[in-house]
Amino acid sequence: MRKFRHARRLRGELMSDINITPFVDVLLVLLVSFLISAPLMTLSLPIQLPKGKLKERVPAYEESILAVVNKKKQIAIRDQVYSLKSLDKSLTKNARMWERSLPVYVQMDEQVPYGILMDLMFLFKNAGFPKVGLVFKKDFQD
Repeated sequence: MRKFRHARRLRGELMSDINITPFVDVLLVLLVSFLISAPLMTLSLPIQLPKGKLKERVPAYEESILAVVNKKKQIAIRDQVYSLKSLDKSLTKNARMWERSLPVYVQMDEQVPYGILMDLMFLFKNAGFPKVGLVFKKDFQD
């Protein structure tokens, strides 16, 4: 019988007998290894999320620095108008004027590019402000 199968291969005929047992064995081993390793691949961080609704966590703007950026990319802080460069100079040269322990909230026009937001947040973080956050308008539509 072996001779017959070998002769068919030499003549170029197709062999229709395929042993799928090794293939099924390999798939079962892969399935079991995946089922064992999948729960171990999840990443969890030891954090505690705040409880409550956002309207209960409204920040105290009187005890913070509010930076408002308009469409022209001008930054208004405490009745002063800055550009990114002038704010950077003021943070470094007039360090006594800025209270670093206060949180900084950034409020931006929606047409201002995202890069300006990132530059502004990095500017405050690099200047030593530990808390920099974003202000958004709450949508009251239900």
